[in-house]
Amino acid sequence: MFPGNGKADSICAGPAVTRTNPGYKTQGTMDTSENNARSFVQSVGRFIDQRKLLAPSEHVLAAVSGGADSVAMLAVLLELAQQRGRDYRLSVAHLDHALREDSAADADFVESLAGSLSLACIRERVDVREAALGGESIEEAARRIRYDFLTRAAEQAGATKVAMGHHADDQVETVLYRILRGTHLRGLAGMPARRMLSQDVTLVRPMLCASRGEIVDYLRFRGLAWRDDPSNLDPAYRRNFIRHKLLPLLREEVNPRCDQALLRLASAAGDAEILLAGQAEALLARARRPAGQGAIALDAPALAEADELVRQVALRRAMEQAGLPLQAVGAEQIQRLSDLVAGPGASGPVNLPGGWIARREKALLIVEPSIPLVAEPSWPAVPLACPGRTLLPDGRSVDCQILAFAPADFDLHCRTRPAGVEMIDADRIVGPLRCRPRETGDAFVPLGCGGRQTVSDLLTNLKWPAAARREVLCICDDQGIVYVHPARIDARVRITDSTRRVLRLSLRTPPPPDADEDS
Repeated sequence: MFPGNGKADSICAGPAVTRTNPGYKTQGTMDTSENNARSFVQSVGRFIDQRKLLAPSEHVLAAVSGGADSVAMLAVLLELAQQRGRDYRLSVAHLDHALREDSAADADFVESLAGSLSLACIRERVDVREAALGGESIEEAARRIRYDFLTRAAEQAGATKVAMGHHADDQVETVLYRILRGTHLRGLAGMPARRMLSQDVTLVRPMLCASRGEIVDYLRFRGLAWRDDPSNLDPAYRRNFIRHKLLPLLREEVNPRCDQALLRLASAAGDAEILLAGQAEALLARARRPAGQGAIALDAPALAEADELVRQVALRRAMEQAGLPLQAVGAEQIQRLSDLVAGPGASGPVNLPGGWIARREKALLIVEPSIPLVAEPSWPAVPLACPGRTLLPDGRSVDCQILAFAPADFDLHCRTRPAGVEMIDADRIVGPLRCRPRETGDAFVPLGCGGRQTVSDLLTNLKWPAAARREVLCICDDQGIVYVHPARIDARVRITDSTRRVLRLSLRTPPPPDADEDS
């Protein structure tokens, strides 16, 4: 366990400053503080159990920035891991974003902390400014790179959960920000306690039940050090403006307990969203009809029979699944979609963000990309690590795994067809693999299509809309195209009775942002 010395060293970014803790001097105060610390750990444990965030003996990767929140989370998880029936196995991960001159000192601090606790630490440095894609803000790039790193680090460590140190104060700020920006019911629920990072890795937030004050008191009692990022004080960032200016004003002038009010709102919205989401998914399952790749078709009369609120949630969910930028979809557009469903006489079509359009076609509601769209993406071919993971310029990534051929696994793959995953004969690959967007004149022999044809003709025959065609990628070796993602593999690399080794290709899309600031 962490050593306690009755002091709190706050190692600040920039010149290091050591602050001694003036409290906890008398025996009575010490007893109270110890009881508070014990109660704090127990409350986090209850939150973990209530939300089923961690299973006994599960391997957890703690995302530790070096700040107070993540250091406290690591300490609490270590305490809980010692309790009977928990036995969590812990590793540490730290990503240096290279956004400050002294950011390497944060990484050194985290690595030293992990070493003192005999925990493995996975550390990586990425210059976020250089890695930002065209049109991507620094915050967006940092979030994308951070989640990709944590997913890879968890898989490297053999962890199934990634724990992050977001707490109740972060939740208050997130909900208030979303209210002011404009949000739907799901946005009011704030940050989820858990969400998927990949098929095998789940992100959890075990500290959402704790306040910043409780976290700092716990660190001080345990005598733990942490790093303070001076950018967290800059009011130029919207999150900091809400934290340091708007919330204090609301507490003073409107409601001294506005934090608790916002948390109650988030909890109620979350409960309502779970109920509505279940009804909406069932409605979508009944209403969904066959459609071209990249488009959706829904039975309008089936949707019209549902309560309007459930119908609107179902429509939002359908658009999300189709890939529309939901942050840009307003309540007025959702209402117009609902009206379009309710009666064929409603005005239409409905123009939607991201170059999409919704229209009524007899009994069907069709949501599809409008024509024309922006130009096809273009970037140079990227060599693929094989085995390994490669980040692509558009934010997606490609995982390459070499596996011994197992008929049962291949049969399961053929029956379930997991999105973005293909299995090919590894020994039929010639030379290194590369990935790029499709180009004019690309041709191959699509498996099951009877002969050589261009990629363009294949997509036309499949009736793919323009938006879906823009997302197509080609994975090639020295003999040509191996896989047109996500349409077909080339016939020459198919799995046969003579296959001995399998190359499993998995293309990942970055997770949607939570509209929150990560630890």
